[in-house]
Amino acid sequence: MTRTAQQSAATERTSRWRVLPGRANVVLWLGVGALAVALLAVSAPLSVTVYEVPVVTAMLFSLVLAGAMPLAIVLPWGGVAAAIVSATALTSGSTFTTEAPWPVSVTTTIAVSLTWLLVGWRARWFVVTIAWAGGLLLVIVSTTEALSANAPSGAIIADLVVFAAASLVLALAGIIMRNWEIVGAQLVAERALSAAEIAHREAAEEKARIARELHDVVAHGMSAIQVRAASARYRLADLPPDAIAEFDDIAATARSSMADMRSILGVLRDETTGAASNPQPTLADLSALVERARALAPVTVTGEWNLTPAERADPLLGLTVYRAVQEALSNAARHAPGAAVTVAWHESGNERHITITNEATTRPADARAGDAHPSRTGGQGLRGMRERLHVLNGTVTTATQAGGGFAVQVAIPRASTRGASS
Repeated sequence: MTRTAQQSAATERTSRWRVLPGRANVVLWLGVGALAVALLAVSAPLSVTVYEVPVVTAMLFSLVLAGAMPLAIVLPWGGVAAAIVSATALTSGSTFTTEAPWPVSVTTTIAVSLTWLLVGWRARWFVVTIAWAGGLLLVIVSTTEALSANAPSGAIIADLVVFAAASLVLALAGIIMRNWEIVGAQLVAERALSAAEIAHREAAEEKARIARELHDVVAHGMSAIQVRAASARYRLADLPPDAIAEFDDIAATARSSMADMRSILGVLRDETTGAASNPQPTLADLSALVERARALAPVTVTGEWNLTPAERADPLLGLTVYRAVQEALSNAARHAPGAAVTVAWHESGNERHITITNEATTRPADARAGDAHPSRTGGQGLRGMRERLHVLNGTVTTATQAGGGFAVQVAIPRASTRGASS
């Protein structure tokens, strides 16, 4: 959405809320309603007694004239039509008198002027301009017969000037009120857009910094590992076949990690690339992940999930489960090298579970890996796992086994349950 479109939308939301009943505008509606009732109470008797308008005509059009003000708030064109028709009818139906202003009575002038104020506030400037000019023209036309009958033209012209001036002033006031609100709304929208743009720019700069660090440190180190592992069979003489296979597996793992790293760098550098051009792991890739883990330790898989075709194709579910299993197997290999690992899939009620358990290791863990149990290292892997599962309303539970092993249990609600809970 462009800046202009966002400003227009913000302006529309700012001005629209004031015209709907029950939306924090009690004072407005009470004030307009009180004025309408007061003008109706004065206009109808005045039209009958002073201007000799028939009772039915006076009551009907005084009611329409009073109702034009609240109507102008919710339906400006309706308020314009009601004000013009009722003012013209009361003016043309009245009889000339020297006891009060004629042809436009004081109550009609007040009601029409207030209606133009509300129309100017609620509608575009040309609406109230057309309303003011059309109403004045019809009132003038309705008095031509009296002018031709040699009625005192001075008093009539003075009354029309007062009517035109009063209604014009309030129409302009309504236009100013509307423009003031629009400018205020645009300023608020502009500030919000500026704050969002600053935040977006800062986030982009931070992502670029992280991308540089990943490329300069992690990617270069991973590339060195891959090159050394791939060239080991040529650099080192008399390597046994199992050592050559081990180095080849390390090189393959490094290449896979570098591909993932390039995908991450693409996302960090350009939000429009990366994830779209680099396929993410799915549930179908879990078997390959387990096979790679078996090169380091015995891995047993038990049970399965009863997934629908839509769930099997769900990219979010597939990526979340893959990363969770990947992190658990990686922790087991790092903290309990060579220990047997069990990946158990099972379902209970409205939840699906994965439990990755490793036995106690008889080999020393890598000293750089920290404590033997990742739950006490405060590492980022389990935190990232929890953050991924939080999107699916899932949970991660870790526990130390009685024999010295470690277990990671993942629980994910079924899709229907997730929709209901969120």
